[in-house]
Amino acid sequence: MLPATPTAHLVPDFNELPAPAASAAEATFLPVGPAQGMAPQPSLSVVQQQQRPPARKVGLDDFNFLAVLGRGNFGKVMLAEEKKTNNLYAIKMLKKEFIIDHDEVASTWSEKRVFLAAARERHPFLLGMHACFQTETRVYFVMEYVSGGDLMIHIQREQFSHRQAKFYASEVLLALEYFHANGIIHRDLKLDNMLLTLDGHVKVADYGLCKEEMWFASKTSTFCGTPKHMAPEILLGQRYGRAVDWWAFGVLMYEMLLGQSPFGGDDEDEIFDAILEDEPLYPNTLPRDAVSILQELLTRDPTRRLGSREDDAEEIKSHSFFKDVSFDDVLNKRIPPPYLPLINAIADTSNFDEEFTKEYPTLTPVHTQLSSRDQAEFNGFSWVASWVDI
Repeated sequence: MLPATPTAHLVPDFNELPAPAASAAEATFLPVGPAQGMAPQPSLSVVQQQQRPPARKVGLDDFNFLAVLGRGNFGKVMLAEEKKTNNLYAIKMLKKEFIIDHDEVASTWSEKRVFLAAARERHPFLLGMHACFQTETRVYFVMEYVSGGDLMIHIQREQFSHRQAKFYASEVLLALEYFHANGIIHRDLKLDNMLLTLDGHVKVADYGLCKEEMWFASKTSTFCGTPKHMAPEILLGQRYGRAVDWWAFGVLMYEMLLGQSPFGGDDEDEIFDAILEDEPLYPNTLPRDAVSILQELLTRDPTRRLGSREDDAEEIKSHSFFKDVSFDDVLNKRIPPPYLPLINAIADTSNFDEEFTKEYPTLTPVHTQLSSRDQAEFNGFSWVASWVDI
């Protein structure tokens, strides 16, 4: 059975939906410092959308805060009810002073742009943002509330069937295809970041490690990710491209199909050694096409890895493992989900950690006053989606 992989960070992090402290072997490495249609979209359109003033203003007074969903060094995520409509949202609130002090201004803007890229066509399998705004002390991301929990919670409760694993893999594949077509790599694909909606579909979440302007031949070199899901080329300090997402996708598929990680270890060094040297085990009960796609995704040479060619996700969609899948039906949600999560009420938070949900939902005071120069770093941050009735 897979152990929980909550995110612990080597530097203070505000980019995750916070979770309980983890061992070093479960940590997520973060870059330090500044840092749906399938046709590629120039990032300029995203920037223009980012700079466009919101059609209406959204602020703290529009919401009642109901529960704490998570907490980290930079802030917290709370369940909120919009007063006028009673709609529920997950609001991530980040302290400006921490963003400034840890040189994360560029990362904060990047996360917003990635949300806007996902919002451009409201991709069905990417977590959506409905608005963002700021106060003197914090910035806020108003995200859709996905109450079904993450896939890690559900696989710990019960092993996925082959059909269930293929269903989720198909939806994640389309989400990654959309990101890659828009020059974005995710870099932190894992079960903990796959949320399950009440109608049984996946939402890929957590854009904190996403990298923009990553096209077919683009390369970057930042050492980041979650140890068990990091591609060999990242560990070796090589410049890497979007194929790192397909390695992580292979790890994700292995975990969903077999209920365990392909690369184990008691600490980071052992995990890294396993990724670089060990071969995953494939039981005889695993169908041949499943073994084949896992081996091709978990190919250490990124130039030979499945999905590394210019046609990207199309190469993976054409594999025999997906021969019975109509991706048009997947995209349009015409395939009945294999499982529907249950909640007791619309605002039920039982799929979130009780360590946080038992807290009283309040904002802690911030006593530091930012300079006008620091405040200017967040000029133009606010945005409201055209479809949102707030």
